[in-house]
Amino acid sequence: MTTKFNFSFGTLTQRADRIDSLLLRDAAEFAALGYEDSYRADLKANVDVFRQLPSDDYWLGQQMLQTEAKKKALESLTDQLINLRFRAKLALGEQSVDYRALRFGKIQTMKEQDLIIFAHHVSTTCRQMLDKLDRPNITEEMLTNLDTTTRQLDDAIDEQKKMISNREAKTFEREEKANAIYTQIAEICEVGKKIWEERNEAYYNDYVIYGSKEAIEEDEETEAEESAE
Repeated sequence: MTTKFNFSFGTLTQRADRIDSLLLRDAAEFAALGYEDSYRADLKANVDVFRQLPSDDYWLGQQMLQTEAKKKALESLTDQLINLRFRAKLALGEQSVDYRALRFGKIQTMKEQDLIIFAHHVSTTCRQMLDKLDRPNITEEMLTNLDTTTRQLDDAIDEQKKMISNREAKTFEREEKANAIYTQIAEICEVGKKIWEERNEAYYNDYVIYGSKEAIEEDEETEAEESAE
């Protein structure tokens, strides 16, 4: 989904605030056309809900935290496998069938999902030959730690994927609600223009400005003033 307008969400809520004040000012005229106070209250409620939604920056931050957790688990698992490779090579001999059965040469080229499967293979295979891996020691404790880190990486990958999907869903939700607010604003502005057409040019122009789909000079001036304060 994309928005129906070409300005920021912050500008949208500012325009909604301005429309709220216009509806209050022109309440009698709108009431004559069937727009009671409840319509204004509905718009205000929708804007209040929208303002409370976490921004994309928030969800991006959460995604970055999950990515960092995955990165740390991946680094830890890789380091443990490299340590086990060194110990296994000394204990078994690099040319031995036992060592070659561990397939350590694949570590550096594996994708993270494949590394999880590989770590399970190393853990299982090493347990089958622990009696041959006693110098330098590869212990059950090391293999248990390897299993724990493997699960952590597996979980971290899942959490990162869920967070990416969640961020996409939240983006869609915010755009959907923003479009609904803009649709309300556009309708009000069409009615407002009709009310004040050929009656009051200044009031008419209020509805032209705030019903626009485009970023307008008035918005830019307001943002510049806020930055200067």
